[in-house]
Amino acid sequence: MKKLFLIVAAMFAAVSFSACSDDDDNGHVSDKPVLVKQCIITEEYGETGIVYFEYDSQNRISHVSFSERTDSKVEYLFSYNENILTITHEQIDYIEPDRSRTDIYTCELNADGYIVKETMNNNPEDSEFYSYKNGYLQTSYTNFSNLAYNWDNGNLVSYSAVGYWTTTFTYSDIIATPINMDLNFIEEFYDYHFWGLFGKKSKNLPQKSVLKEKDSANTSTNTYQYELNSNKTISKVLVSEVQTGDYNESRNYSIKFVY
Repeated sequence: MKKLFLIVAAMFAAVSFSACSDDDDNGHVSDKPVLVKQCIITEEYGETGIVYFEYDSQNRISHVSFSERTDSKVEYLFSYNENILTITHEQIDYIEPDRSRTDIYTCELNADGYIVKETMNNNPEDSEFYSYKNGYLQTSYTNFSNLAYNWDNGNLVSYSAVGYWTTTFTYSDIIATPINMDLNFIEEFYDYHFWGLFGKKSKNLPQKSVLKEKDSANTSTNTYQYELNSNKTISKVLVSEVQTGDYNESRNYSIKFVY
């Protein structure tokens, strides 16, 4: 079972470098995405973790940080220079400094500001490429993997690692003020997917995601329930995760948003 701050993401989605929206005293939904400053994750057994987000003067994400343990810390620093975004990823271990490491990702942006190529530590063999159609992510691929994304009516309906697994989505009818994080990848709350760095986001709130492995009975189903603030921004998401197949496990936790 995935533990708090141990979810590993290998994929990416949606960019949004938008300004904060004004509060609507009448409680109406705004069209401007609101910037998330904190995600507070609380497990059912009481453990709590916080992911912090900071932004530059243009409301672009500039710093993400969280702690896996009290004796370690993970940080991402963002530097923008025309069509190049540099992301410095630091893993800091205060107890065993030799285990600390720094990786640098150089990202090329297209005319819409979406990442089309990402290279780790200037090594061409550690590059990932992304393609888009009408602003929606279509493929991401490396020398070792190929991911495909399928959209319908402005929503991501599925994505898959070709020949290995597929995740499908169904959506709720809840109308909420948009935020700059990508809720299709809400379990990856400290990685690129969730931060909104790759193309447009789904227009509706995901209600359920189902991951199925090819030629296997293994599935992972996540169900989401939302609580809204008076201005229709998301206050909290209640997540229920159920795994079946080789291992039958369940997990419940909540993610609170601070703006």
